[in-house]
Amino acid sequence: MDRGMLPLAITLLLAIYSFVPTTGLAERVYCNLQPVDPTRGEVTYTTSQVSEGCTAQVTNATHEVHVLFLTFPKVSQLELTLQASKQNGTGTREVFLVLVSNETVLVKLQAPEIPLHLARDPNKTIFPDEREVSITPLPSLTSRKQILDWAAKRSAITSVAALDNPKSIVLQLGQASSAPPYCLAEANHDMGLTLEWQPWDSQVQGCSFEEESRHRHKEAYILRILPGSAAAAARPRTVTVNVELSCASGDPDAILILQGPPYVSWLINANHNMQFWTTGEYSIKIFPEKTIKGFVLPDTPQGLIGEARKLNASKIASFAEVSLASEVSLRASSCGGVPQTTPAPVLTTPPKDSCNPGLLMSLIQPKCGNDVMTLTLSKKHVQTLQCAITALTFWDPRCQAEDSDDHLVLSSTYSSCGMKVTAHVVSNEVIIIFPSGSPPLRKKVQCVDLVSFSFQLGLYLSPHFLQESSTIELGQQGFVQVSMSPSTSEVTVQLDSCHLDLGPEGDMVELIQSRAAKGSCVSLLSPSPDGDPRFSFLLRVYMVPTPTAGTLSCNVALQPSTSSQEVYKTVSMRLNIVSPDLSGKGLILPYVLGITFGAFLIGALLTAALWYIYSHTREYPKPPTHPYSHSEALHTTPGQAQRSLW
Repeated sequence: MDRGMLPLAITLLLAIYSFVPTTGLAERVYCNLQPVDPTRGEVTYTTSQVSEGCTAQVTNATHEVHVLFLTFPKVSQLELTLQASKQNGTGTREVFLVLVSNETVLVKLQAPEIPLHLARDPNKTIFPDEREVSITPLPSLTSRKQILDWAAKRSAITSVAALDNPKSIVLQLGQASSAPPYCLAEANHDMGLTLEWQPWDSQVQGCSFEEESRHRHKEAYILRILPGSAAAAARPRTVTVNVELSCASGDPDAILILQGPPYVSWLINANHNMQFWTTGEYSIKIFPEKTIKGFVLPDTPQGLIGEARKLNASKIASFAEVSLASEVSLRASSCGGVPQTTPAPVLTTPPKDSCNPGLLMSLIQPKCGNDVMTLTLSKKHVQTLQCAITALTFWDPRCQAEDSDDHLVLSSTYSSCGMKVTAHVVSNEVIIIFPSGSPPLRKKVQCVDLVSFSFQLGLYLSPHFLQESSTIELGQQGFVQVSMSPSTSEVTVQLDSCHLDLGPEGDMVELIQSRAAKGSCVSLLSPSPDGDPRFSFLLRVYMVPTPTAGTLSCNVALQPSTSSQEVYKTVSMRLNIVSPDLSGKGLILPYVLGITFGAFLIGALLTAALWYIYSHTREYPKPPTHPYSHSEALHTTPGQAQRSLW
């Protein structure tokens, strides 16, 4: 080729190349995605993907231990459902559930007929509906590892999950058959059938193609499913997509674009006719047996927007990226027009109905002590709930809350502000006043004055409860009584839980859980004449070396006769554990039976050994040797035989 023609050829090639699509090299930005007004577009989904978690199949476990780490951007609400799975006709085991939250959350709990024990921080997790569940205060631990180590003392952990801004959680009880024997938390974990949850919101974005929007009105709804963990990719799954459009004038001119990992197929349920453009395979709910093969689509936001433009869309009405989900619901309040994107943040007055009275009232929890009732309300929580409060008072309006830094503090002695005081219960009414036009909220509050009570844990060695002891022998039965002084009919005392801690190198023996005896060695006894709760237990320890001391602790529930709210008090005592001394007393039955059985077993083994030796070493007598053969003896004449005998 002539060298003079070379620059002309290169220029021609570059000109031709400029008309070739360059999707693989760089994606063109067709429109700038902006948040959509939540009233015009919403995407919700249910997923089993968590930011961190694990599941385990714990063998020989008497109860399940589940730990939930909850993270919220502000004060929130949560629906928590526990579902029991009965396998092979067996009942549900006792559940120990640990709830850890970074913000105050109002929990609506549903756990029908499930023996549940909750560990929580009462200042962070609030249950407005009182339930008959056992409560353990969560200790002041700073790291997740410390909390997991503390929970593992109950039993090996069945599941752990960390959730970001959850709206609802469904925890399926019963162990997954394919889970490993130990629960080791890992990032981006798929909880499978053990846990499914729904976040509060998923950011929905939209934009318009300015040059096309003037000539046509076709909407595109794009949903992108993000890849899950490596374990999630091991099994195919179907994502149900529900599309609900509010269109006043018939079916819209719209297209639904669904993009996900290769192992995802789709089941579409739409209330309007529209065009479908998906990866993998999809089917329509009204014809679920008919499967339609999809297309290869880009796996980036701008790539999918470009795909919508190729399909003649004039705007992106909804674009959302969600975690690997089992079900996704897409709702739009209208069809057609320009997507209403959220403008720049502007200070506005929140709507009057934005304040949640139930959640606001649940934040009011009284504390009593030193002849003073005190209520503390966080101003940050009130602001997050978008509640406007003008005053917080007791029944006497002259007693108003004081502004103390970040809190509103309402306090009064027992002798003022309309307090109703009995021997051990203090009650009043709290009133929250809003700006003009809104009626005030009222809540009756009361608490037990724990300072007026003293508690004692006593160990006795006979069922007559006559003389206390701090020493118990192995194999001996102990009788325990929790005494409250002074005794009163205003407060009911119940044993919520008890355990025996045998030290850092020993076990923690559960005696009572959820107000029920644990095992056949523990029995709940009738209360004392004064109403003090009692129980007995048989001390059996199979450890080497044998422990010499332990700590017996009981969590006591106190309930006023006029309220369903309970207050908890922990009482403990130190026990000395000794081995039985057989020299100065008669043998007790377990040792007599043990010695007898041991002697019998040794005798039987010794007899068998001697018989074995005898049978393998004795010599049998040899038959006599005759001077004639056997054949000769058969042919001997009678005379010869007679001579030989004589």
